[in-house]
Amino acid sequence: MKNSVKICFVGEGGVGKTSLVSLLQGKEINDITPTVGLEIENSILNGKNCAIWDLGGQKRFQFMWEDFLRASGLTVLVCDSTEDNIKETKNILERFSNHLGSKIIAIANKQDLDTSLSPQLIQKKLGIKTYGMSALQKELRDEFRNILEHEFTT
Repeated sequence: MKNSVKICFVGEGGVGKTSLVSLLQGKEINDITPTVGLEIENSILNGKNCAIWDLGGQKRFQFMWEDFLRASGLTVLVCDSTEDNIKETKNILERFSNHLGSKIIAIANKQDLDTSLSPQLIQKKLGIKTYGMSALQKELRDEFRNILEHEFTT
């Protein structure tokens, strides 16, 4: 998309990055398969064209993240809201923070699960603005869109 803002979704494999992108796009989530490398979706947020980059989270793809994160207008760090994953997410944040020229927020996904930690606790552990979300709950689509629109314009 010409003159578009780049938004990168990054995080470990299986945390729900692709499901969040599907929620944003209003697509059904039928088959959950790992992203291989990178998928790019086009969207419009606040009347601006956006290229949504969904980065594959498996270890074998993480070496590419440095290049993919360049020129991002917003980086969305996704975790699955479990204690173990928050530790991994903090490692990702520390490892790639010097490559993030963009604003960064966290999405504490899978808040619908009993094992999830609160977004407030996750924000305290990560040290960055964190929003709770559940990618499988269609009724949260507008809320998620509003979060992204707010964060990439402020």
